[in-house]
Parts: sequence; C-alpha cells; structure tokens
Amino acid sequence: MVVTLDVEGARASHFVAGTSPLAELMACLHTLAEPEHHPESREWLARVRDGLPGTLVQALNYHAPLWARYRCRLFYPVQPPLDRSLPAELDALRRLDPRTFAQLAAYAIRGMTFAGAGEIAGGAAQRSFIRASERHSFSRGELARALVDDPERFRDGLVETVERCAAAFFDAEWRRIGPGLKDTAAKVGAQLRREPPSTVLTSVTPTATGTERPARVHYDKLQSGVGKVSDRGCFLIPTLHGWPHLILKLDETDLPLVVHFIAGDWEQRPGVPQSLIRDRLAAIAEPGRFEMCRHLLGEPITTSELAKRMGVSEPQVSRHLKRLRQVGLVTSRREGRMIYHRLHPQLVLSLGSDVLTAIMR
Repeated sequence: MVVTLDVEGARASHFVAGTSPLAELMACLHTLAEPEHHPESREWLARVRDGLPGTLVQALNYHAPLWARYRCRLFYPVQPPLDRSLPAELDALRRLDPRTFAQLAAYAIRGMTFAGAGEIAGGAAQRSFIRASERHSFSRGELARALVDDPERFRDGLVETVERCAAAFFDAEWRRIGPGLKDTAAKVGAQLRREPPSTVLTSVTPTATGTERPARVHYDKLQSGVGKVSDRGCFLIPTLHGWPHLILKLDETDLPLVVHFIAGDWEQRPGVPQSLIRDRLAAIAEPGRFEMCRHLLGEPITTSELAKRMGVSEPQVSRHLKRLRQVGLVTSRREGRMIYHRLHPQLVLSLGSDVLTAIMR
C-alpha cells in the first residue's frame, strides 16, 4: 500500500520545516509502549523506566493507544510556527476547539480514520465508536468511554500526563537532542528554497519515490491515502526517537499534512531496498549456500578449497558464489592466479535489523 503526497502546484511557501518537542515526546512514548520495535533503544529505555514513578507508568499505560500504533495527530502542531517550546505546544493543545480535539483523539483510539468521528458526543455515533474500540481492545474501549463521557476532563488528563513526562525525563532529553534536530530542520528548509518540493520530500527517506507528471511523492506504508499539499500545507518535522518509523499524517481534517521523518535518513544514511533484503534472505536460505557461508566467514578461501571442503564440484561452488556476490554478501579478490572469497559478516549481521526496519516503516 502507498501513501501519496500530491505536490502539483505546491511551492516552498506551502511547507514549513521545523522541530516539535511534543511530536518528539510522542516518539519517546511510542518507544516506551512498544519496546520490542526499538532494540536500538534498550539503554535509553532502561534509564527512563528506572526513573518513572509508578503512578506515571499507570497513566502512560492508560493513554498508550494514543501513541502505541496510530500516532495521534494531537501531538503534532496544528498551525505555524514550528520550533516552539513544549509548554507553548501544550497551550495550543488546550485551546484546540473541542470538536477537532475529540475527532483526532477518536481516530487514535480506533487506530484509523472513520466517518462521524467529530460527532461522538452522543447518540448512535457514540455507541458505535465505543463498541468498535472495545472490539479492538479493552484498553481502547476504556479510553473511548472516557473521551465521550467528558472530553474536557480527558484533555486535562492527557496534558497533565505529558507535563509529568516532561519533568520526569523529556526536558533533559530535549536539551540533549533538540539542537541537532533544529539543525536538520534548518537544512531541509534551505533545501526547500533551492530545490523542487518533490525532490525534498523524496530525500527525507529512502522508501520514497517521486513522479514528475503528475507531481507526486509515494511512500511505502501499511495504509493508503492521498494528501494535496497546496490545499493544506505541510509540516516537515525531524525525529530522532522515531527511528525507524516515517510517520505521515493525512487525517481527514483541514489541518496541515505532516511528514515526521528520521533525521538520519535525511542525511542519506544508506537504506536497503525491500527487494534486496528478500534476495539476501533467499540466497542464504538455500542449504548449500548456508553451509558455504560458514566456511567463508573465518578466512578468505578459494573456489577449489571450498569445493574440497564441501565435497561438491567447483562449478557448483562457482554458481553458489555468483549468487552470493549478486546480493552483496560475498566479496572476491584476485591475488596472482588465485581468487579468494570471503563473507561480508556485517551485512549478514545487519539482516535482522534490515528486516525489522523494512517491516516497521
């Protein structure tokens, strides 16, 4: 499935690049709620968890549907400017009109956009929303009831939980990472002044592809949708803790579109295409090649020596080596009349993280 940004007629003025501490806090909360998605954050998670009061842990578990899977649009800026402080962003959240607040919260609780989300204050729409949320999980049903029973109390509880997170760990974390994210946003802003929007939107992640006619940028995601930039504008917000998730918010509102992109990806950290990941897995899954990899790991080795060790013909070994070279897992170098082959251990080691990254994007 594909999410598409329609940039036909879009100009640099339709985009705003900047930071959002509230969005970065949500990325942190997602990592806390889904630690198995983020093995690279084990040390950070351990430090943060050790310092969380039990009552805050309970509050985070209660609100987790707002950030565990479907990232709630409430945690992204609703209007320019960006680069505001967390207290300023929370003040904007407090002042957001009740209907929009309820609609965006309802989308997150259900984990999807749906018709009638802005009319859940009573009647059949309310009952349908609660039943659908309960079918998803008990915790989502509980949160749905709280939202429809007293939206303002729900909002107050959410803001209070965020403020407690800021005091417990995020204020210190933002002081550490905020300057770097601002530098990344500034680079993207400068790029927008020099290059076409489609080029910029494609450059922020290796999973994006662009077309010129019509001018569109396509992102490989687990849902489908289209957002027109010239109609709503677009925020480009870098994240550090959001890795490896590129988040696109095209919720059915008149709010600006959001691209929450990974700061490292913008700096062109090499990405591995899904097709190459599948080819590498298939290459080493064949029993003969898997056994060959064990011999190739320890030291450079010739074709004839491999054939002798494995008890097969040299042409068979050559065919296996050719396949492993095609997917980049084996390198070969000539020394005089001899050619030595060796496994690329780092690529094999990274296969697991590459698979996980490709699945989670």
